[in-house]
Formats: sequence, structure tokens, C-alpha cells
Amino acid sequence: MKTVSDDLFRLIKALNKSEKGYFKKFAAKNAAGSKANYIVLFDAIEKMESYDEDLLRKELTGEPILKQLAVYKVYLFNLILKSMNQYGAFESSASRIREHLENSKTLSAKALFREAMKQLKKAKEIALKFGHLNLLLEILTAERSIITVSPDKHILENRQKIYREQRTAALRLIKTFEYSWLSDQMVICVEQQGDFAKEDRLKEMEKIMSSPLISDPSLAEDINMKFYMLHTRLFYQLGKNNLKEVSNILREELELQESNRHFIDDNPKNYASALINFLLFSHITGVRSDVLEAVVKLNRLRKKLKNKVPLSLELHILFHAANTELLIYRNICDMKRGRNVMKRIESELPKYSSEVPPQLRISLLSNAASFRFIDEDYDAALKLNNKLLDESSLTFKSDVHFFGRLFDLIIHYELGNIDLLEYHLNNTYKFLRDKGALHKPESLVIEGLKMAVKSAPGEAGEIFGELHHKLRRLKTDAHIENLFSMFDLVSWAKSKAESKTLIEVLKEKKT
Repeated sequence: MKTVSDDLFRLIKALNKSEKGYFKKFAAKNAAGSKANYIVLFDAIEKMESYDEDLLRKELTGEPILKQLAVYKVYLFNLILKSMNQYGAFESSASRIREHLENSKTLSAKALFREAMKQLKKAKEIALKFGHLNLLLEILTAERSIITVSPDKHILENRQKIYREQRTAALRLIKTFEYSWLSDQMVICVEQQGDFAKEDRLKEMEKIMSSPLISDPSLAEDINMKFYMLHTRLFYQLGKNNLKEVSNILREELELQESNRHFIDDNPKNYASALINFLLFSHITGVRSDVLEAVVKLNRLRKKLKNKVPLSLELHILFHAANTELLIYRNICDMKRGRNVMKRIESELPKYSSEVPPQLRISLLSNAASFRFIDEDYDAALKLNNKLLDESSLTFKSDVHFFGRLFDLIIHYELGNIDLLEYHLNNTYKFLRDKGALHKPESLVIEGLKMAVKSAPGEAGEIFGELHHKLRRLKTDAHIENLFSMFDLVSWAKSKAESKTLIEVLKEKKT
């Protein structure tokens, strides 16, 4: 079982730079006379690599909080949570409902029941508009409490009305749970493929799709049920690799949100995620008009939300969209638009380095390094790849880290760093071999580069021609697909064999 101390350490380590700064300002205003003690404790834990109670006590020697350390840790944990609740807060339908509910409780405590019921009426209108059935049940329970303590001649009629509303809401909530469970089952079937034999997985997917709630769209009573239904269908098509249908369902989901604009204003993250996914699958399925439509809508959404939503949401939209756009422009060799996206990334990423989730940051660095390489800006590609190697590791995004090691060799070859390259070739070979990451394409590239750096003038083309031939003949598997999605080794080898630029070969490949 984790201790409170471990929980506190994990919470502090989960905060980004901006959140830590906000907490200290919040503590200065809300921790009364003990504020300095909480900052001292926060700083002592924040600089630890792993939690060690004895080391913490030693660090706090002479501090007054040491005598009541357990109490201070609990209070600090709760104080951080309070600060984070305010840090990321922006007015949503749920927060407005909660506010009206709290107002109602305050008014009821003062026996101002008529005024309390007005607050509940406002809360109910919002709950019905946004489908907050769980909060609707809370509102109805509060209404019942007021009615029972302030009876009048209509009490039976009013109580019956509330009962009917409670029952309707409860039944709809149960039905929503059924939709969400079907959606969860489909996601598990598709994403956790190793847990199922192939035939069993397909049978389970078909069983889920045969449910009346999924097969009959008319049974979805509200927008939340419709979203769950579409999500289930989307993952079914994804599991069947019907990517065109995936794109069609994403469009349907977008249209559903766009016809209910209040849901977009209330939860723009869902709309942004749907747009980003639609952008990606439109590219995969080759519908250029849909790609451009998604880009325009994303840019419009980003401008609309700037400085109006929590920073975390702004960054989610900014960098997920930029990463997807860059990947698309790289793949279709639209270098002009790609450079504009790169400027956006290079301008914004340094400002928010600690706020961008590590997985997204590494993906950005990988795609950006590949783009700069294709654009023949090898110095920039090397800098980005070095950052990639620094931030990825053998335990986090190891596949990207191993790619970065191989890509480092290719960049140095293009830069003409032959002396340095000879040293790196041997080290990289041993490193990949020792880590069990020396697969066939890596072996071929390293061997080809070894021969190329030792070749006489005019012989490199023949060496890369042989490398191109061998890479093309590789039998595709999951590792090769993943590697080639990060960088087209086959086209690069061909460009060196034919003394062409990589962008020329990639464009030829598209025609």
C-alpha cells in the first residue's frame, strides 16, 4: 500500500513548471501563517529523485515542521489539489450546475426555500441542455428535500412529479451506462489484441455490433448516447482496418458536434480531438479536400480559444494539431506548408517545454527532425535528433530512441562528418545489438554506411544501390512498418544511389 508521503511525492512530481509556480502563489494567499512551512516542505520533496522519508527528515533538520511532519504532508497534499482545481478551472456547464447547487444549499440553510428553488431551476435547465443526468439526480434530490420541509397543499402532486423525473433520469442514465460499456468492450477488443485469439476477437466485435443499441441508431435518445454509438462503430471499423469508414464516422461525429455548438463551447477538447483524428485519417485515405477543411477548422478553433481556456487545453490543440499537420505535409512533400508549421513549433515549443506531455513532445521532435532532413537542413535535423535522444530512453518510447540512434548516423553522413561517423557506426552497432534492437533494416543501413565511408570516389552510388535493393526486398513486419513510418529508408537509399535529392525521390514516388 502506498503511504501518504509517496502520494505527495508523486503528486508534486506530476506538476509542470507553471503549475508549481501557481501553487506557490496560491499557498502564499491561502496557507495562513504556515505558508513558509509548506513551501519549505514542497521544495524539499520536489528536488528528490525518489521518495525517501529518512532523507526528507534529514533535509528538514531544524525546521519547525519536523515535529508534525505527517500532519503537514497531509495538509500540503490537499492544498496542492485545491490550487490545481483553481489553476485549470474555466466555466463549464458542470461547474455552473455545481455553483447553483451550492447556492441552493446556502439559501435552504437560511430557510429561503423559494430562492433556493430558483437556483435549482437554473441548475436543472443546464443539466437537461447538456445531458448531465448524474447532476440532474442531485438537483431532484435537493428539490425533494426542500419540498419535504416546506409542505403545501400541492405536496403530493409535486412529490409525484419529482419521482417521475427521478425515475426517467435514472433509466436514461442506466441506458447511457450500457452504451458506454459497449464502447469500452469494442475499444478493448481492438486495442488489446494480444488478449484475444484472432477469431475470438472478431466474434466478440461482431457480437457488440449486433447489440440493438449499436445497430439501431434510433435508440440513441440524446447526444451522449449517439457519441458512444459512433465511438463503438469507429473502433469496429478501425479493428477491421476499414480506414475510409473510420474517416466517414469521424465526419459524422464532427457534424453531430457542430449541430450542437453548445457542446463544443462546453468541452472544446473533444471537438479538437475529433478534428485532429479527422485530419489524420483524411490524409491516410487521400481526401485532400477533407484535409484542408480540418486544418482550417483547427486553426479557427485555436484562435477562438486562445487565452480563454486552461493552458493545458490550448497546448493540447496547438501541438497535437501541429504534429499531425507536419506529418501530413512531410508525407505529401508540401515543404512550404511544412515550413510554416515548423516555425510555429519552433516558436512555441521552447516556451512550454515542461507543459507538453513527454510522449507528444518526443513525437514532435521525431517528425520535426525527419522534416528538416527531407528539407536538407541537416544541421537543424541534427539538433532536433539530439534533443530526441536526450528525452527518449530505453524505458520510455524506446522504439523512437533506437530510431534516433540510427538517424544520427544518416544525418552525420549527409553532413560529411566522416571521421566522427566511423566512431559512431561501431558504437551504434554495439549499442543496438546489446539492447536487442539490431533488426535487419538497421543492420543493412549500418553495414551500407560502413562501406560507403571507406569507398573510393564514385563507388558510393553502387553501394547505396545495393542497400536500396536489399531494403526493398525486406519482408514487412510490425517493426519495419513502424521504422519506415518514422523515416523512409528505402527512398533515402535510392536518392544516394541515383545522386538525387531525397525530396525528388519522394515526389517521384507520389506520382
